[in-house]
Amino acid sequence: MRRRRNPYTCIEEVRRSRSEVWVLVLVTVALGLLLGLLAEGLTGVLRAALPASTWSVTLALVSLLALLLTLAVAWLFHGRAESQRACIDLWLPYHFPGPRKATIARDGAYQPPRHARRAFTRRYRAGSPALEAFLETHADARTRGQPFQHFIAADHLALTQCLALYVLHRYGDESLGPEAPYGWWGVGLKSQRLSMDDLPPPLRDNPFLRADQRPDEWRLLVPEDVTFHVTESQWVLRHRRYGQVTVHWFPELAVAGRHSQPYQALTSRMRLSDASQLYVVGTRMEAIAHLRYTLLPVSEPFHEWATGLLARLEEALDFGYYVATRPARIVRDLEWKVGWVPEGTTIVEMLQAIEGRLEALEMGVAVAALEEDKDEGQGTRSEEWGEDLVV
Repeated sequence: MRRRRNPYTCIEEVRRSRSEVWVLVLVTVALGLLLGLLAEGLTGVLRAALPASTWSVTLALVSLLALLLTLAVAWLFHGRAESQRACIDLWLPYHFPGPRKATIARDGAYQPPRHARRAFTRRYRAGSPALEAFLETHADARTRGQPFQHFIAADHLALTQCLALYVLHRYGDESLGPEAPYGWWGVGLKSQRLSMDDLPPPLRDNPFLRADQRPDEWRLLVPEDVTFHVTESQWVLRHRRYGQVTVHWFPELAVAGRHSQPYQALTSRMRLSDASQLYVVGTRMEAIAHLRYTLLPVSEPFHEWATGLLARLEEALDFGYYVATRPARIVRDLEWKVGWVPEGTTIVEMLQAIEGRLEALEMGVAVAALEEDKDEGQGTRSEEWGEDLVV
């Protein structure tokens, strides 16, 4: 469920800071005048003791020092800003339904597993050498007693970064692309298009991204003056003047217990056989925007873009946000999922109408699942990180 207002923006505080700078300047001038009156006696002594040329130089240096101190104070307290931190918990259910199968479960309305399943299945296709090697490594890890979170750590990091990149891709289209004028997130920044090969390593070599998208067609929109820096566990999108966005992945992974909220939410409709193995693995991310030159109004577009990215990452990936907004989604979707029965309808007609709607919903879900399985098997191009992810 998307928000219209960005909760991470601090644009109002920045605008108040600009007013405070003018107040600071006026107060400084007033205090300077008062101190000048009080120091008039000392000035007379200095003029009598120093030559005229030396006095002029001293006065100029003192004035320059006062101006520099005023600018330094203004910059120190009002030239930079930092957004609130977006804390994101992302959970993915890894499912081994049989001895030679591996996938990601897609049960429930929490969207990241759906896109993760598609990318995972396309990298580890049924019968492929990659899947065989993955399953053999997993079997060996179980034999050695290695915890699953240690075995899956590298793949899980690559997969969650692929999902985060999809969110950035979709946000770029909505904030900088042709959709921006019609939405709530458009900003007045010139954009640049990055191909998959333009991404910094190791992100451009992400195996899930390469398997799930067409490298020759895929393009990412980012602001023109933003450079993308990537390490194994951190992204930095840095504007050459106005600040940066930092996204950090914590190395520790968690496996949810069977009675935990993530496990119950992501497996509530699944029927697991005795041979099935299911691991709900969670990772923690943190994103923050550091903003510079906030005294200048021209910094506001990047400010809005950077903090909007934090909001979009939270909406799309955070399990806590999904849980908090789930009741609102249920109430909103109740009418079209169940429908209303006209007044005066008999009990039999009412039950028949409700049963027909439920059957239509079940058929729709079944058809969607078959189409997705067909798409995964044939390897056709996937949909991008679309609207349905966060609605």
